Amino acid sequence: MEVLPHYKENIRFELASRKLEEDFFRWLSIPSTSSLIQKLIEESKNPSSANNQPSPLFPNRAAPSSPSVTSPKGRASLTPPLSPGAADRPPTSHSQSLPADGLAQIKPKKVQEPVPVVKPQIKPSIPQFYFPQGKPSDPSQSEKDTKLINQYFIRDSLKIQEFEAITKEFCGLPKIVLPTLFTNIAGEGREIVTKAQFLKYWKSELEGKNPVQRLFNVLCKPGRRYLIRNDFKPLMIYLMETHPGLEFLKATPEFQERYAECVVERIFYSLDTNDEGKITFRELKRSKLMAVLLNLDTEEDINKIRDFFSYEHFYVLYCRFWELDTDHDFLIDKEDFSRYEGHTLSRKAIDRIFEEVPRKFKSNVAGKMSYDDFIWFMISEEDKSTSRSLEYWFKVVDLDDNGIITAYEMDYFYEEQLHRLEYLKQEAVPFQDVLCQLADMINPKTQNQFTLSEIIAKKSISGVFFNCLVNLNKFIAYEQRDPFQIKNELNENPDFTDWDRFANAEYVRLAMEEENAEASEVLDEVWDSDRED
Repeated sequence: MEVLPHYKENIRFELASRKLEEDFFRWLSIPSTSSLIQKLIEESKNPSSANNQPSPLFPNRAAPSSPSVTSPKGRASLTPPLSPGAADRPPTSHSQSLPADGLAQIKPKKVQEPVPVVKPQIKPSIPQFYFPQGKPSDPSQSEKDTKLINQYFIRDSLKIQEFEAITKEFCGLPKIVLPTLFTNIAGEGREIVTKAQFLKYWKSELEGKNPVQRLFNVLCKPGRRYLIRNDFKPLMIYLMETHPGLEFLKATPEFQERYAECVVERIFYSLDTNDEGKITFRELKRSKLMAVLLNLDTEEDINKIRDFFSYEHFYVLYCRFWELDTDHDFLIDKEDFSRYEGHTLSRKAIDRIFEEVPRKFKSNVAGKMSYDDFIWFMISEEDKSTSRSLEYWFKVVDLDDNGIITAYEMDYFYEEQLHRLEYLKQEAVPFQDVLCQLADMINPKTQNQFTLSEIIAKKSISGVFFNCLVNLNKFIAYEQRDPFQIKNELNENPDFTDWDRFANAEYVRLAMEEENAEASEVLDEVWDSDRED
């Protein structure tokens, strides 16, 4: 039947034709259709075998010898099968009738081959690169270590005097931890370490670990994952017995104890970031304590090790505390404390310190500051360029403890500074001018609101912020500063911190006072003897 021209121009006919082509090509791409077409081709080549079998296209049609099924009206009734892909296709509302001119108008397209199943590729496993307990030792390295241990243990056991080489060279630890390591292996009160004992300890605690991890494992007692102050006492005892720079202290055991306390407090001041009396491995790893301990083995002048161990620094701290402690009970009250640096601190700041706002006192006596507490205060006061010191003074000024210093809180502290300036006949700088200068210096995100992170970000100059509010002498010194003198001081010792410069200058002053006092005593004795004569 020929399709009339006006039907070909009909858009609905065109759409139906395209849809029919799409369905037909989809049907051709089904694997079952391919096998069906292949079977039909084989039957066409061998028609004799196909006469006795039902047609694959019309499985319900009988062979020619079979009687036909007739309808009630006498015509043959044939039910065409569903398309093989009909069950897999979603229903559609469009008509799917064949075009009138049949399959002749359908241009054959390439039959799409079935997509082969691609097996997923197994990605190569990433080797482990983080070992919380230390990297497992290589078997070959373990054999080398065992040979070295055999060389150190010429005999089956070693005394503590013979244990220094294996501590420093083989374990990579500073000499100061020698007695602690020896006691951990041999046990309390034992005088020798056997090779079997050392191998057992080496395998369980030190093998496969870096030197900092080994130091932590040696100092830390079993069952704890942090260091406390008592863990450092054996180190200090051994240091004062063996270091040539501390030989003179053996004549004064009481000062040995105070020096040891000062060193340990300075270590915790720098490493114990949460002020909990605990030093974790992470805090130890991020500090320079390991390098400082190794430096003790080679440096004979203890004062050149400015971090933690300088005796001159201890001398300055101890003398300042002794001057304030009038009754010498190693506790100072608020009145004694107010005399620090000629009453330089404001009364409001002193009240906040003794209310234990910036830091809880360790003295266990109400209203009293101990020697350890004074060390934390004085280092924070004289070196306001560290995060620890800035955090200390931030808590003092932050009255409502909301993490923000406002203009109201600054005015509260500066009011006392202003009255003291007027009393001393100094130029009184209005608060608005001071606030403007400090805002330009810190550059806070919110006007007249200063956060701790913003102050720490400018730590090199943030000390001026708190000196203007709580320290009168330093505030006046800043207003009358000589830029050239400050530059010369910085160039003279560029690697010194603010605390190093202060302690160095203060030690020279105290030493001169001590020499003058001794000279005066000698003159008095000579004068008295002359008078007697």
